[in-house]
Amino acid sequence: MTKQIAIIDPYVVSPAVPCFNRLVELLGLPCTYHTPSQSGLKSLLEETNKASAYIILGSASHVHEKLPWHFPLANFMVDELKKGKPVLGCCFGHQLLCHAFGAEVNYFSESEIKITGLRKMRMTQSFGELASGEELNLGVTHKQVVRNLPIDLLSIGEGLENDIIIHKDLPFMGTQGHPECSHSFCLTDIQNLTDDEIQLVQKDGAKLIKAFFKKFGLLS
Repeated sequence: MTKQIAIIDPYVVSPAVPCFNRLVELLGLPCTYHTPSQSGLKSLLEETNKASAYIILGSASHVHEKLPWHFPLANFMVDELKKGKPVLGCCFGHQLLCHAFGAEVNYFSESEIKITGLRKMRMTQSFGELASGEELNLGVTHKQVVRNLPIDLLSIGEGLENDIIIHKDLPFMGTQGHPECSHSFCLTDIQNLTDDEIQLVQKDGAKLIKAFFKKFGLLS
């Protein structure tokens, strides 16, 4: 069976097509593009027998909004995880799945400030090729964070609390960062990055993504 990655773009403002294109180039595997925030789960359901793994990108929506597509998408992803299909959640994808497993997602501060820029995340536990103590520089743009992890989720990377988590039994990793960020996403969404920092967050983002897919046998 051909390895194929389904990339989910849950955008509500503008599609993250440059990030999708970067992932296609980075992974070197067939990828499909899905927008459940715009068209529901139809395309995902049609591809479920072909998809080997999933990536869920960021979104300007928040899980507490309980939009009509949030719950169906979360349930679908949990079902796919239980089939043994790896899922990498980035920013909103991280929050959505952590919330589905019982974690709390709320604003980082009472003032609801948006945190943007580069954040160093230190691995507190080894994961595949990522060693304990290793630092990853990832781009971030978010107002909310994951807190109060249930017993099945484990924090393995911190800049802020729970910046990188995994499920203890299922092939899920979530990160509050944007390892998938394209150059244009860095300029328009993350902002506050120099050219050197953009290169750094893209290099370390690629390292995290490849480590995830190597861990679960989709990349060699």
